[in-house]
Amino acid sequence: MRRDRRMTLRPWQRRAAGVVAIGAALILTGCSSSAGGAGPVGSASTATVDAMKPVTEVDGPTEAFTPTPGKRILVLVCGSGGQGCALEGDEQKRAAEALGWQVDLVDGQLDPKVWNQAVQQAVDSGVDGIIAISADPNLYGAAMESVRAKNVPFVLTNQTPQQSDVQGIDTYIATDPVKGGNDVTDWIVADSGGQAKVLLLDLPGYRDAMTRTKTIDDDLAKDCPGCVVYRSDISVQTMGTSLAAQVTSQLQQHPDVDYVWSADDAAASFVAQGIQQAGRGSSVKLVSMGGFPDQLARVQTGQVAADLATATPYTAWLAVDSLARIIAGQPAEPYWPIPQRLWTTANIAEGDEQMLDVGWDTDFDFMNAFKTMWGIK
Repeated sequence: MRRDRRMTLRPWQRRAAGVVAIGAALILTGCSSSAGGAGPVGSASTATVDAMKPVTEVDGPTEAFTPTPGKRILVLVCGSGGQGCALEGDEQKRAAEALGWQVDLVDGQLDPKVWNQAVQQAVDSGVDGIIAISADPNLYGAAMESVRAKNVPFVLTNQTPQQSDVQGIDTYIATDPVKGGNDVTDWIVADSGGQAKVLLLDLPGYRDAMTRTKTIDDDLAKDCPGCVVYRSDISVQTMGTSLAAQVTSQLQQHPDVDYVWSADDAAASFVAQGIQQAGRGSSVKLVSMGGFPDQLARVQTGQVAADLATATPYTAWLAVDSLARIIAGQPAEPYWPIPQRLWTTANIAEGDEQMLDVGWDTDFDFMNAFKTMWGIK
């Protein structure tokens, strides 16, 4: 039987509430730069659902241990174009360096060939462990055979492995995409009064994202007879040049659409640009997933109607902790599901003051909690 390891938040761990104000001079970074001048998308909503409530427990370790010093690890970021991957990679590097480890932080460029090459080179060089962020090991090719052959500790984040997945993954850390889809659907139905006309944008090749989108589609078909759904696939490799035009075209083909699901915050800014180009900025509500700082800022200003945030900083520190425990010879257990929280204009003022810098981080001081478990200051 799996032991109870849930961390209950203590009052002293909570950070000060209140998101900092967004000034007119805010510079949006990463994927969001192309839509920096877009106006509000849709109108503010007061609809609330359970997924908007504060998270009071998280799945995490509670037992202290002494990490093995002097290790060198690979942190493979799916691609710097995905701001969530990049933020998590930076945070993992910060956590690992707190242990005195050397970190090879590699941009996977959203290219499985690059993923395979980076992992193979790391194994050949004698790396002590690997963390892969949203980079599907099934696409690595021969590199995972080397990981297995040399028994290199391997942690996967932001993707839920299936029974048929390649061997060599010691543990994983991920959200529940089905619950996430349920939560998004609940909000859309509540906000629209059961009359939403929804364009779902999907991400082929990213299994959890596809599961989440399919869940929204299925839930709306089952639970919202007054809703209408249209679907279109996103190309990750070309979204910077083609996605805005794709969204504009879809809205022109389907003028009744009043909600757009962008599948991931990496795409949300281009989606917002497409909505504006279609002249639908005041009538279409953008809903996204990820909790990137840029998009949470847009929730506050009304440019994004709702965002399903993942606890990216916490995931990063948990991944390093998991890898350290595996290296130290402790049993590996998956951490699933990592909590998410839905943010809209109705609850964004409850957010952590650092959300617009690093994203939502589960509302408690997990960094000091991990350092205490590791026996470091």
